[in-house]
Amino acid sequence: MLDTPVEAVTIPYEDTTLPGYLFLVDDSGTPRPTVVFTSGFDSILEEAYFAVAAAALRRGYNCLAYDGPGQGAALRDQRLFFRPGWEAVLTPVIDYALTRPEIDPGRIALHGYSLGGFLVARAAAYEHRAAALVLDDGLYSYFDSSTRMVPPSLLQWVLEGRDEQVEQALSAAMPHNTALRWALRNGKWTFGADSFPDYVRRSRAYTLEGIAHQITTPALIFDPDNDFAFKGEPLRLHQALTGPSTIVPLAESEGLGEHCSYGGRATMHRYMFDWLDENTAGGHGLADDR
Repeated sequence: MLDTPVEAVTIPYEDTTLPGYLFLVDDSGTPRPTVVFTSGFDSILEEAYFAVAAAALRRGYNCLAYDGPGQGAALRDQRLFFRPGWEAVLTPVIDYALTRPEIDPGRIALHGYSLGGFLVARAAAYEHRAAALVLDDGLYSYFDSSTRMVPPSLLQWVLEGRDEQVEQALSAAMPHNTALRWALRNGKWTFGADSFPDYVRRSRAYTLEGIAHQITTPALIFDPDNDFAFKGEPLRLHQALTGPSTIVPLAESEGLGEHCSYGGRATMHRYMFDWLDENTAGGHGLADDR
């Protein structure tokens, strides 16, 4: 019932497939610039339409969105869990994109949303076929950002393997801290961890340390005010990149504060697609995204 065509797709991935949607500007088959959308820590595939696809279509971009390991149906139906080496996920997605005549192979942009901002950047250290990266928000170390709410002494117990004591402490704290309770439960589930401490230890691999210099694709990094999840991480990533990188502060006063700027996505989309028009030589927009 959408105004533009959308196709449910299956993307070959290792010995299985990943579910996806291909949102098309029209049914002409014309090759167009395309945003490949990677979502985050607690996202589902259908969210892609509201997060970016609707705006992309208005600007003349197709959008290919998918559930990767740890996300949506790939997690719930296939029991696929997050993995730090996201290039193993994104490379097959790009392989699939290149089989579609509606997608211009020279004008593919990778959009990482929330935790997807790390996953896309990590993949881009090894996968160089995209024309541009949009990191919404930027994230250098998921481990550092996700453990800020954990007391240092307790984090040290985690790293030392004192799991029984950690579980006791967390069991006492979680009933009184909704954010901590949600983050740990969702992390344990989506990472396929055996315990809360196991999840925290697994997250140590989710960092760009030692590989950020391998990212050569031009990157747009959003840095909203008052980001409860990734505060400081966008600038950290921007400073670590040696390739072309543009960081855009997003002001609370313009409704763009908080994680992923959900109070002002339309304005954020304007920044994003104006930049993509320049960096993918594409985007013959059908209507202005305002």
